[in-house]
Amino acid sequence: MRWLVAILVALAWAMPARADDNRPLSVQLEAAGEGRFTARWKVPANVAARHVPQLSAAGCAAEGASRNWSDALGHWREEDWRCDAVPGALTVDYPFANPALATIVRFTPEAGGSTTTIVAPAEQGQIALSEEQAGATGWPGFLGLGVEHILIGFDHLLFVAGLIFIAGTWRRVLVTITGFTLAHSVTLALSALDIVRLPIAAIEAVIALSIVFLAVEIVKGRRDTLTWRRPVVVAAAFGLLHGFGFAAVLREIGLPDEGFAAALLAFNVGIEIGQVIFAALVLGVIALLERFGPKASATNVPRFAGYGVGILATYWMIERLAGAL
Repeated sequence: MRWLVAILVALAWAMPARADDNRPLSVQLEAAGEGRFTARWKVPANVAARHVPQLSAAGCAAEGASRNWSDALGHWREEDWRCDAVPGALTVDYPFANPALATIVRFTPEAGGSTTTIVAPAEQGQIALSEEQAGATGWPGFLGLGVEHILIGFDHLLFVAGLIFIAGTWRRVLVTITGFTLAHSVTLALSALDIVRLPIAAIEAVIALSIVFLAVEIVKGRRDTLTWRRPVVVAAAFGLLHGFGFAAVLREIGLPDEGFAAALLAFNVGIEIGQVIFAALVLGVIALLERFGPKASATNVPRFAGYGVGILATYWMIERLAGAL
């Protein structure tokens, strides 16, 4: 398992200092009556403000100046549009290059009417605004969004990697990851359904703290503690908090009015698919290295990796706490 520690070091080294979840471009287009629409959109906070795209729709013209601001959620732009007819498509034009952001559009074609949620992949710059498009891309779109979210959620991946290291054997890894999955599925559903709601800034800080906790355990080494004896207990306990972190994306995006349960399930399944892919890759690399890698002893590598990961996670925790104040 010493090779997994090297993988942890590589992960920590490759990760950006700021580990915000790479949330998508979020767009709200709402009818305001008499051919007028309010368009409001934002890129997540971990994307530079200069990457805020320009939105347009055929037959629509902006009235007045754009309103721009930034807050803890991201960088915003808002415009009032006058349209000859209900917009049929939306064009997303980034000033430089698309920073690999999927697009979520919440479209309300009539004032006080129902809202349609449309998911578009990062490479799609022309988005049809129709119920047919929402029906065609909704479930698969939320599935893909879940996969993307976990695979670029560096903090979540680092926590999973730590669990794999502590669990050790394939059987214990399977049990531990299952506990993590079940726990975060529960709180993801509770939070998305607005049954339970906790401050996002505090949750994200505690997620970073969970990585610090695992790093300390790795530094101290295998001992007769609950973490090493029953890693599934730790995985489930922190999994409850990670579920609130996953739900933050859905609350920000907004689940569709129709097909709510299907979209929620698709997003959660997508997270699990991404998590399984990552765990399989890590375990596969470990198996290859243990079979074909050098046999030299590396007793100091676990401690080195634990310190490196712990310092990075501590930085994330302090950064997130500071951002919440």
